[in-house]
Amino acid sequence: MIKRSPSLYARVFNFENAISILCFFPIFLFRYTFSLFTGPLGYGPFIAFYLLLPIFILKYRIPFRELIWITFILIIGSSGAITGYISVSVYIKVAGSILLPYVFFAYVWRHYENNIEHVFSLYLKGAYFVSVIGLLLFVDFFLGQNFIYLLKQIIYIDSIHATFGIRLASLLGEPTYFANVVLPAGVVSMMRLIRKSDQNMGEGLDFITKPRALIIILSLMLTYSAIAFLGLLIGGIFLLLRHGAVRYALVIPFVLILSRIVINQVPELEDRYQGLLSASAEKSQTGNFHGSSFILFNHAFITLQNLKENPLFGSGLGTHYLATDKYSLGNKGVEFHYRTQNAQDASSMMLRILSELGLFGGLIVILFLYRNHIPRIPEDPVLWLISTAIFVTILMQLLRQGNYILNGFPFFVLGFVYTRHEFQNRYLNITQ
Repeated sequence: MIKRSPSLYARVFNFENAISILCFFPIFLFRYTFSLFTGPLGYGPFIAFYLLLPIFILKYRIPFRELIWITFILIIGSSGAITGYISVSVYIKVAGSILLPYVFFAYVWRHYENNIEHVFSLYLKGAYFVSVIGLLLFVDFFLGQNFIYLLKQIIYIDSIHATFGIRLASLLGEPTYFANVVLPAGVVSMMRLIRKSDQNMGEGLDFITKPRALIIILSLMLTYSAIAFLGLLIGGIFLLLRHGAVRYALVIPFVLILSRIVINQVPELEDRYQGLLSASAEKSQTGNFHGSSFILFNHAFITLQNLKENPLFGSGLGTHYLATDKYSLGNKGVEFHYRTQNAQDASSMMLRILSELGLFGGLIVILFLYRNHIPRIPEDPVLWLISTAIFVTILMQLLRQGNYILNGFPFFVLGFVYTRHEFQNRYLNITQ
């Protein structure tokens, strides 16, 4: 009897694929894409938490190691609630919003048995999918916006006009969010482009072909986001230095010069660059500055003042908005519009960590990045490339995105740690 192969529908729409799609919902969907119900816990992508966490909790052991570390950070960050600077209810809300995604993604990695290459390949497929959707939306902008209109009938899609077309954001709400999420795929894509077509990328990375790499990189560039360009620049420098030859470092000054030329030619980037310079140079703003640049500079000033008052452990999790009310530069005239923007997240995760967790929090970040860095192994470049790609997006989010959990950030943090664990299991434990 001839055994029939499963249909395309059966291969695509099966239980395990449904699990995989749900696992990556919080990463590739903007929290306002759709709503389950009213309230802060009703964001559409949270459906993954509600459907999968009960299954994972029953099926897998509790992630005690991750829970211990997260609880340790939450205890350090409870100083604001202990001193009465914020209410206990506000602290519980902030702590719970941090704990839930980290536990969820710890279970996600367990579901895939911490198989770094396999999980990262699933991520790459998701990054490619949202890149294609983003490019379709970009092209559709010039063709009547029918596709945009169709999607807006189903989910939330935002279109931000740019000098040429729209700033690509796909399903992630804002261009910067898209850049942060897709950057690891962008780093892998650059590696794909500089390697010969007949050279395998390695297990978990072969999904990225040269055409797919071009699509991902183009989508990042069309965000017109400084984070996208800076992330690609830093990732490119790491890839150049990866070859281990000092002569490649000579290319870096030319790359920096080229980057400045690109900034000068893209109005959106030039506005941010000049805005940041003017915001930091002028003691009293006259209104001739780029809004987001002033907001970032403002929160840097707020963080510095809050650190002076609470140097060691900061003012506690969830308190930066109070520091904004107290120290914000924008207190009259045109600045008032920007006075409290991003008051909750400080426009930068590193600024927020320093403000809420103090120098201790900053030290934890530095130790975390150093501790989980892995060296390059010529015999197995895959783990190094995955680790480096994740490192770039963590670095960018530390610089320019202050929400601790937005768009699956815990997934990348845990992935960075698990990649180091896998590296140690494969190489260090063997040599000892």
